[in-house]
Amino acid sequence: MKVDFLHIKSRFKNLEDVRVDFDQSHLMTVVVGCNGTGKSNVLEALVCIFRNLDLGESPDFAFEIKYKLGNKNGEKWITVIADPSGKTPSQQYKIISSHTIDGKTQTIPLSKVKRSKEGKSDYLPNHVFAYYSGPSDRLEKHFKKHRTNFYRKLLKSQVDLKSDIRPLFYAKPFHSQFVLLAFFLSQQADQEKNFLAKHLGIEDLDSVHFVMRKPGWAQSKNRNELFWGAEGVVREFLELLFPHCMAPIKMTRSENVGLTGGDIKNEFFHLFLPNVDVLRKFASGLTPDVFFKMLESTLLSEIISEVSVRVKVTSSDHSLSFRELSEGEQQLLTVLGLLKFTGGRDTLFLLDEPDTHLNPAWTVKYLNFLDQFVPHSEVSHLLMVSHHPLAIAELQKEQVQVMKKVDGRIISFQPSESPRGMGINFLLRSDMFGLKTTIDLPTTMDIEERNKLASKPTALTASEKRELQRLSEQLDPLGFNLSTDDPDYMDYLVKKYHTEENIDK
Repeated sequence: MKVDFLHIKSRFKNLEDVRVDFDQSHLMTVVVGCNGTGKSNVLEALVCIFRNLDLGESPDFAFEIKYKLGNKNGEKWITVIADPSGKTPSQQYKIISSHTIDGKTQTIPLSKVKRSKEGKSDYLPNHVFAYYSGPSDRLEKHFKKHRTNFYRKLLKSQVDLKSDIRPLFYAKPFHSQFVLLAFFLSQQADQEKNFLAKHLGIEDLDSVHFVMRKPGWAQSKNRNELFWGAEGVVREFLELLFPHCMAPIKMTRSENVGLTGGDIKNEFFHLFLPNVDVLRKFASGLTPDVFFKMLESTLLSEIISEVSVRVKVTSSDHSLSFRELSEGEQQLLTVLGLLKFTGGRDTLFLLDEPDTHLNPAWTVKYLNFLDQFVPHSEVSHLLMVSHHPLAIAELQKEQVQVMKKVDGRIISFQPSESPRGMGINFLLRSDMFGLKTTIDLPTTMDIEERNKLASKPTALTASEKRELQRLSEQLDPLGFNLSTDDPDYMDYLVKKYHTEENIDK
C-alpha cells in the first residue's frame, strides 16, 4: 500500500484545498511544520477516509486520494473522489481502479469497496494502524466502531486469532507490555531480544503478574466457574495460563470506578508467572503474534485489570517494573510492537509524534529502528508527523512534506534540499523549520548590540565604549568574535544598524 497524494478539497479542521504529495518509492514519508499548520489533521483525514470507506459510510469532507495496492506482479491504482453533498453514500463516492499490468480501468461501486463480513476488500489497504503520543483521543475515536464490532464478535466466540488482526487498529500505551512479553516467547537470540538488550538494556524477563477482574458482562453464578463464563479466545487464553501460575488467589475487594472515585465490590483473580521459562511453557505452541492478539483480546473483553511485568536490566542488580522504564522506552516498544505484530501486506501506518519522549541519540536513529520492524516494507507505507529535526536527518527531500501557513492559507510542499547530510544547524535554518538562527535569544541580542556599537559611524561615548568592551569580552570566548579587518563587512553592519529606516525602528 502506497499513498500517492491526498487533496483535501472542502474544509477539514483547519485544512481546505490542500494537496499533500507522498513518496511512493520509500517506506516512510515525514510531515513537518510549525504548530497549527495541520500536520496531525492530515493523518486524521486519512483515518477518516479509510474508516468511512471500510464501513461504507458518508465522507466527512470532499477529497481526492490516489493510492497503490499490491506489488509489481499485480499492482493496481485506486483513485477515490468524494463529495459529501451527494444524497447517498453510493452517490458521494467515485472510485476508479486501474491495473498497471493490463492497463484496464474501471469504476467500482462503493458496495464492492467496503469491507466484507470476513474483513476483506480488494480496493482498500488490508490494515490501517495508528498511534498518537498525546493525551487527546483525536485519532482513537475514529477506531471505536471497529473495536466495538471486534468486541461483539469476541463475546460470541467468532474471533480467529490466526487470521489477520482487525483492519483498523489503534495502539495504546498498555500494548507496550504485551509487546515485551511477546518478544520473550522465543529462547533464541532473535532480532527483538537483541534490540532490547542493545538499545533498552533489557536482558531478560523476570516475572509477570496478571490481575483479572470480573467483567460487567459476566452472567455465570456458578461458584466453581473460575473465569466468570468467559468463552472463545479469552477462555482459551485463561485456561492456558492458569495451570502455570504460582499460588493463584481469588479475592473480593473494592474497585475504584469513574472520575468521582466511587468504589464497588468486585472479584479479582491474581495470577503470577515467576520467570520467563514458565511464560514460555504457558505460551508453548503460540506464535508471538497470536500471543499478542490473545492478550489484546483478553484486555478488550474487560477481564484484565492490570499486568505488571518485571525485567532484568544491565544497569541494575535488581529487577525493575515495566513502569520504571522511561516514557521514551515504553513509547518505543508500543510502536515497534504495532509494526511487528500487527503489520502485513498493503498496510498503512500512521504515527503522530511517536518520537515525543526520545532523546536526540534515539531520535536520529528512530526511522532506522522502525525500518527494522516493518514487515513487507515494499508494500507498506509509514506516514509520520514530527517536530524533531533529527527525526528526518537521514531522509531524501522527496520523503518530507512541509506544512506552512502563507497569507492565512495552509500549503504543503517538498523541501528544496534533502535533509541527509545537512546537519542540525542547517536543518533548523532550512525551509523545513525556518529558524533565522540557532543561537539562543539572549546571545543573539548581545551579538546584535555589539555589532551595532562596533559599526557606529560616529565616535562612541565613554559608556558605549565600556559596553562594547563588556560585550566583546563576554562573546569572544563563545566564538562570536568581531573582525574589523574586513571593510565590506563593516559597511554591511553600518547599513544594517545605522541607516535612517533602521534607526527609526
